[in-house]
Amino acid sequence: MNWERLKARYEAVAANVQIDSLGMNLVRLQTLAENGTEESVAQHLVRESQFFIEWIVPGLSLETNMALVQELLSLQRLLSRWKLNWSEQWDNPAERQKMADTAQHWYEHLQSYSSAIAS
Repeated sequence: MNWERLKARYEAVAANVQIDSLGMNLVRLQTLAENGTEESVAQHLVRESQFFIEWIVPGLSLETNMALVQELLSLQRLLSRWKLNWSEQWDNPAERQKMADTAQHWYEHLQSYSSAIAS
């Protein structure tokens, strides 16, 4: 994966599109977690989502988007916890379902920010 090329493409689009891309990663992760398939793809989505957050936050105005920045940092911490406990969570169907449910929640939550930024 060429992270620098992905970063350049990601940073070239509007903030609402960046948030939508992050949200789509969460939807993909949700689907994989529900099905218990493609573990390596799911891990990649978690890492890519962390990069997306890393790349979007510096471009957001703290004056107008402080709540979004705080939410993104909370999501970043959650993704880090998932990475640290990956094997235990992925191998346990109940934990994977919690991961799927949480990913869905975050997707819906981010959609409200994306819509607000786009308007």
